[in-house]
Amino acid sequence: MAELEPYPFASLVRRMFVELETEDAIFDLPSKKFVLGGSGRDLSVPFHQHRPSTPLGPAAGPHTQMAQNIVLSFLSGCRVMELKTVQINDRLEIGRPCIDMQTIGYNIEWSQELRLQQSLEEYVKASMLVEMLVASEKLELAPGFDSVIYDMSVGYDLAGIQSPPVVAFMEGMKDATELVERFRAEIPDEYDHLRDLPFNTRLSDTLTLSTFHGCPPDEIESIIRYLLDEHELHCIVKLNPTLLGLEDANHLLHSVMGYESVHIPPDAFDEDTTWEQMVGFVTRLGDKAAAMGLGFGVKFNNTLITENRRDF
Repeated sequence: MAELEPYPFASLVRRMFVELETEDAIFDLPSKKFVLGGSGRDLSVPFHQHRPSTPLGPAAGPHTQMAQNIVLSFLSGCRVMELKTVQINDRLEIGRPCIDMQTIGYNIEWSQELRLQQSLEEYVKASMLVEMLVASEKLELAPGFDSVIYDMSVGYDLAGIQSPPVVAFMEGMKDATELVERFRAEIPDEYDHLRDLPFNTRLSDTLTLSTFHGCPPDEIESIIRYLLDEHELHCIVKLNPTLLGLEDANHLLHSVMGYESVHIPPDAFDEDTTWEQMVGFVTRLGDKAAAMGLGFGVKFNNTLITENRRDF
């Protein structure tokens, strides 16, 4: 299968504005689908120490790794962008296509299409494209409807997250000055009036941790402590449905929701965090983050390890 190749920044800028002027659309999304906010309606929410204009946003996945897709999310009213999870192993050899999506969606975990540096560049490009759109005043955005959060996501173990390449990625998201200046120079001449914009160089100080199945609870706690202590990041940790235990998970899937064809291998629960263990480290980490003046939260909607018994 062909490698995923990021689109050049200058071409993205040119297409974005030309398409808006000539087709009344951006990246094939018609302007009638744009969500631009409304007067008198404050949809903003607190997110750690920030206040994005809406609580909406895509979860980390293949769709949030390309700059143009993040722009499309912005145009659709999303303001909390959970970016594609990155990891030290960015040269994976996995089956393609890696997603089997029908009425139930299956995907191969650990999937990653871009290199770490490419991921960082895509996120910087996306942020700059959004800022250029807002500054151009070609969108009739409601006042205050342009506050957007780029929430980085990393995985999947402490050793990988402490590795120099992943640390460089996180530090690059906290200070993207070098890349911003590089892409600033690539803005096409016909839009040179936008080159002097005070582009945001601190793309993110928030992070969502994705943990792989079988990641021990003490490892999860160690990762978050590291991110708080060494990088001073507001953190959210994704937790897996295996917290429920085999009996309750199967009851919900089969009896309550009717997904009788979904098969969870019993050994998926052998090493995953239990509910009691989770309550312990979440309480400790919440207290630690609060003492440091940082945010901490949890998500209970990460992936569920299953066997895909279909013929795909």
